[in-house]
Amino acid sequence: MKQIKRMLCVLLCLALLLSFAVLPVSAEGTTEACPQIYVHGFMSSTLYENKDDPNSKVIWPPDVDAILADAKEQIPTLVGALLVNNWQKFGDIAIDLVKPYFEPTYLADDGTCPNNSGVYFRYPPTWAIPKNGRVDFDYDWRLDPMTVADDLHAFIEYVREATGAEKVNLSCHSLGGVIVLTYLSKYGHDHVKGVCFNTTAIYGETYTGDLMRGDIVFDADAVDYYLRYALDNNEYEALLTGLISMANKSGLLDLLEHKANGLVKSQKERVIRELLLPMFGNWLTIWSMIPDKDVPDALNNVFNVLCKGEDRSALRAKIDAYNTTVREKKTATLQALNEDLNVYVISRYGYSSIPVTPSFKVLSDGTVDTRYSSFGATTSDYDKTLSDAAIKNVPAAFISPNKQVDASTCLFPQQTWLIRNLKHATTPQSVWKLIDLLLAQDTQATVDSFPEYPRFLNYDETTDTLSADTAEAVKSEQLSFFERLRLFFQQLKQVLEMLFARLKKN
Repeated sequence: MKQIKRMLCVLLCLALLLSFAVLPVSAEGTTEACPQIYVHGFMSSTLYENKDDPNSKVIWPPDVDAILADAKEQIPTLVGALLVNNWQKFGDIAIDLVKPYFEPTYLADDGTCPNNSGVYFRYPPTWAIPKNGRVDFDYDWRLDPMTVADDLHAFIEYVREATGAEKVNLSCHSLGGVIVLTYLSKYGHDHVKGVCFNTTAIYGETYTGDLMRGDIVFDADAVDYYLRYALDNNEYEALLTGLISMANKSGLLDLLEHKANGLVKSQKERVIRELLLPMFGNWLTIWSMIPDKDVPDALNNVFNVLCKGEDRSALRAKIDAYNTTVREKKTATLQALNEDLNVYVISRYGYSSIPVTPSFKVLSDGTVDTRYSSFGATTSDYDKTLSDAAIKNVPAAFISPNKQVDASTCLFPQQTWLIRNLKHATTPQSVWKLIDLLLAQDTQATVDSFPEYPRFLNYDETTDTLSADTAEAVKSEQLSFFERLRLFFQQLKQVLEMLFARLKKN
């Protein structure tokens, strides 16, 4: 009897050991490690004077307080020059003011770094890399995407070896999409399980093409629209946007437009040659974010007009290498990617574009055109909606509730989410929750996979939440004239009371 008991105990222990051995897999619901590597966007990391020393001087972002302190002494002179249309004097002061803060970021004429400036990035220790979590890839966003793609490849191999993962997931934002696409173009996707392109500039940004073609202009409506973007969710939004709108309708912004365009006409070429060209012109990432249609004119403007007679053949060769390796094949690369692994696209809309080019009415997230970040959606201008004729034969499921977006023309319409009222610069936690959910799927998910995440979503900044966008949600944001007037005077009263309280206290 004792022997039987002992045998039963042994069998029971073996059964328990076996159950413990398989328990982690069944409990987690995954069969293998698959870390997520995040590739950030343009200007999203700090540049140091010495990339090997994080205690060295920060050269980007520039010290705004220092610039303002320097500018404070020059304000009377600058205003005086503007009032009398002395554009030359204004240009002399303004360029001398900002140039010292930009110069440390300049690259050589071949697009390489002439010093040791850059990003301080060290691989995390192997034990700190989560097998199914997210790890960041940091890089110098000025440099050639072809070179940065090599660095990303090395980092992916490091993460795979550290975690024992056969494949990784990739998520990317803005310029990060260009870097990821370049990596995929050069190295293929054998070691990638899924990719989420989060508001990326793979297909470009209209305003970047405008700037590189030298098409700079100021418009009163552009200022009006962009300040609405900047003030969205501000505590005194109704008051400030109301004042701006009144200034626009009364002609005050037209005066500003006239002054600004006078300055542009007089100083544009000088500003481009002395500030923008040495910086943006040599940043190869800028060239990668020019829309296809603008590339020929941008190349002609920079190499045949602005830099005529200069030897910039090395820079041109690198631009051409990206264009032939990545740009010309990007749609085919994305389609091939979609055949073999899970692909997701997140785009944003609800705002106008940068207000210094003629393309300011482009529907965007404040930076990247929605039509480009969505890989092909048909969109109206910021201040308009799609015509009834344009959407007559399009299924209603593809039309945004505010009738500004037709998602049926996207490259991957069933794998593209469009979020209204979400600005470009950041990715809030609610969006990360969606990205992580999508990349956790073993098979391709679509806009029909999760009821809480349909094709069209609305972002609420005050609560950091995503919800289904509906015609009712759009209508609720469109306040009546009297409601806007009520909010305007209510906020005006609050500001006046605050000012009087401070005056009384002093």
